[in-house]
Amino acid sequence: MQRKYLSLLLLAVMALAVVVPMQQAFAEEQRGLQVRDLVKLESVKGTARTADEEGMMRATLSMTLSVTSVNKTRVRFVVTSGQISFGDRVYTVTSGEGGAIAGKFGWIAVHGSAASSGGVALQFRLEGLFHHERPGLNLAGLFGAIGDGDNRTVLRIVARLSKS
Repeated sequence: MQRKYLSLLLLAVMALAVVVPMQQAFAEEQRGLQVRDLVKLESVKGTARTADEEGMMRATLSMTLSVTSVNKTRVRFVVTSGQISFGDRVYTVTSGEGGAIAGKFGWIAVHGSAASSGGVALQFRLEGLFHHERPGLNLAGLFGAIGDGDNRTVLRIVARLSKS
């Protein structure tokens, strides 16, 4: 009889050891964005098209966003670091900011400056639909351009947003 109670007690302790960390993980996921949270914006798929070149090129995007303001469903952020690349060109994001309307469906916009390793400075602006698929999976379909006023490259990017 004592063995039965001991086995039952061990099973209860093991169950608690599994359930409590899972519950804490889900509670953290559902707390939403807070000021100073870092969000990673990374391309899953992307294309670029320049007016003077034929065909599409592969485009990638990677940015770290720092949340500066949260007001119900509206979120403001600054770009703390990042990179935009297409073809054989790579641009480092030097500054940027943006905002989002977060919900099941929403809108996100980000704009700023980027520079090549040779010092060529360009401006970029991307915006599009934001979709919260499930906890931990948020996608954005971004459309926009990067350029210097005379020349620009049109970008179409599907990106994943995740907390860092």
